[in-house]
Amino acid sequence: MRRNRQQAGTAGSPGAAHHGACRDARAERYIDGVRDAVPVIMGYTAIGLAFGMVAKTAGVTVPEVALMSLILYAGSAQFVTVGLIAAGVPAGAIVVTIFLVNVRHLLYSAAISPHVRHLKTWQNALIGAELTDETFALASGRLGRGAFPGAGWFLGLNNASHAAWILCTSLGAVAGGSITDTRALGFDFALAAMFAALLVLQIAGRPKLLAAVAAAAVGGAVALCGALILPASWAIVTATLIAATVGMVLEGRAEKA
Repeated sequence: MRRNRQQAGTAGSPGAAHHGACRDARAERYIDGVRDAVPVIMGYTAIGLAFGMVAKTAGVTVPEVALMSLILYAGSAQFVTVGLIAAGVPAGAIVVTIFLVNVRHLLYSAAISPHVRHLKTWQNALIGAELTDETFALASGRLGRGAFPGAGWFLGLNNASHAAWILCTSLGAVAGGSITDTRALGFDFALAAMFAALLVLQIAGRPKLLAAVAAAAVGGAVALCGALILPASWAIVTATLIAATVGMVLEGRAEKA
């Protein structure tokens, strides 16, 4: 009876209550991240199915598609990889190409790192490993509004998006034998439509609307013009740097005014 009373007292102690409240708060932030991932999941559904179908027709098996989505987890790089595999390109050249295509992720990590330095090492590793164009757009928009979502939100957003990508690419590979013309279904426009929606939501949430619109316009113009003379991945990196600089300068002037 004494032990039972002691256990009851421990369970009802302020420390236990505080621990339970913290656990509930973490779970709530994780669920918020999953909820915010819905637009990304909708975009991944179409483009993931399209990739799975393309990979299947290129001779990649369903388990290989799932493994690629689990480890590589990069839509543009996966499309490029499948094309290079089908063309018989050596593995070394494929690795170098993937690095060049995904070099923009270094910028994403640099932009997010000041906000997650206080987190644990394993949390930062998971956040960085699952960071994509789309999840970065959502995270930067939320951080730009002065709201720090925390590790739970990041993990919820990234885990849900990654799981959706693996599932959709695998389903696309399963269906790849019966559907070959993905453009007829409009899958080729899904990713662009998703980015347009994320851009509108991000701009609408900025306190300095004019600076955000100007930065987006400059970034788009530089990306389009740069793609004419540079590889697409480098054009995106260049556009990102210039657009970020323009946005920073304009927001700084607006604050001074």
